[in-house]
Amino acid sequence: MANYKTVLFFNSLTLLLVGLVTGCLSLFGSSVKGLFLPPCSATYPGAGFFFLAFQMLFYLSVMVCAFTFGLLKIIQPNRPENRFILYSAMFAGCFLFNEVFRTHVHLGRAGFPKVTIVIFYAVLAVAYGLTFRRQIKLTPYPLLLSGVGLLFVAFFAEALPLKNEIVSSLLEGIPKLLSGINIALYFWFVCQGSIVRSIDFYNNKSNAK
Repeated sequence: MANYKTVLFFNSLTLLLVGLVTGCLSLFGSSVKGLFLPPCSATYPGAGFFFLAFQMLFYLSVMVCAFTFGLLKIIQPNRPENRFILYSAMFAGCFLFNEVFRTHVHLGRAGFPKVTIVIFYAVLAVAYGLTFRRQIKLTPYPLLLSGVGLLFVAFFAEALPLKNEIVSSLLEGIPKLLSGINIALYFWFVCQGSIVRSIDFYNNKSNAK
């Protein structure tokens, strides 16, 4: 299960890192907004750092779930939880796809309102939650809810008509970064527990023989 001291440590470390980097950039007159922009929009060394960090966290979630699913198929192939792990990889992969290919940006340019895009991802999240509600109840689901909730906060913060560039960037970027950390930690704990239980099952089965 989840070690919430670890969760608190990583969240606090992230906030401290954002504060330090933001302070340093402000001293040297660089744009804080650049930290949360895609690397293709970078205007100075280090720009896009937190944007890439967020993407890497979702890469981690997808890879951990995919690896765990492959391992569980070998150790305990008929385990019902395997399907949950597989679809969790796909669930995280959908958000990763959006961030890598900037789907919401392109759809917005094509005339689709941002609220429509947010609703689509909300429906996807609800469908995932309802389909695997029994499995999710056995996991540290508050961590997952906080991650998904922070992600939607970031989506809505992006649409706020704020004139202060620093405040606007931080209101969108910090929740997004924390959501990536919490979701990655959630899947890490879930997959870790699944592997340990499957190995215990395999060992008990071997000893029984």
